Amino acid sequence: MKSTAADGDSGGIRAVSRAFRVLQAFSPERMSLGVAELVRETGLPRTTVLRLVETLAAEGVLESGPDGQVRVGTRLIGLAAFSAAAWTVPEPSLARMRALAAETGETVSLYVRKGLCRVVVGQAPSPNTLRHVVRPGDELPLSVGSAAYVLLGLEAPDERDVLIDRVAAHSGTPGAAAPLRRGVAAAIADGWAISHGQREPGNTGLAVPIRPDDSDGTRVPARPVVLAIGGPTVRFTDDKIPGFVTAVRRCAEDIARTGLPPALY
Repeated sequence: MKSTAADGDSGGIRAVSRAFRVLQAFSPERMSLGVAELVRETGLPRTTVLRLVETLAAEGVLESGPDGQVRVGTRLIGLAAFSAAAWTVPEPSLARMRALAAETGETVSLYVRKGLCRVVVGQAPSPNTLRHVVRPGDELPLSVGSAAYVLLGLEAPDERDVLIDRVAAHSGTPGAAAPLRRGVAAAIADGWAISHGQREPGNTGLAVPIRPDDSDGTRVPARPVVLAIGGPTVRFTDDKIPGFVTAVRRCAEDIARTGLPPALY
């Protein structure tokens, strides 16, 4: 698994980055891993993995069994409870997202920017069997897609150009900056964005910003948040798109009042 921090960084930063690489090797489907598997998944030297496992086990985050397997530790119980409390979408907002999913037939997601990517922080799945599938916690590219365009459009103008260049360079796609700038400019001008098949062929996304107004006491999140719907392109016909835009905007206005995950404030 690729680290989000530079391995060339020295001292504690590199150690923390590598520790997260070890933790990210585990998943709900793989709660127990051998050292050889951790070495393969992280790409780290065996001696480094052994040292990190020993440190994490001492903190209760991992456990080393007599069978040589490494498992998640009990310390994660408290961390999981804290994480859930911090990132759970308030029930009135989640109910509104479910209503939008039922109205449009498409998956509804909340996105925020994390560095050079966008992260799903809340979701209401489409009621249809054929649907857009992402999960809360998924990190997606910031270089393509309607949600990416709207998120970048919400950045401060004096910082946006530099950020777009960084995102384009990070994407690894030659010439990515120009279409990214066009998409962001259109999102700013229109107040919403749509993209077809950019991240995944046959999938369409439509996104709008969530703009809380603190003049009536509504809390304003510490960073930009975007509301989006996504689904098969065949269902995003020209005659449906205007209605989708209106429905998503109304939902965004309601969520601005009913609230976002506590960690965003």
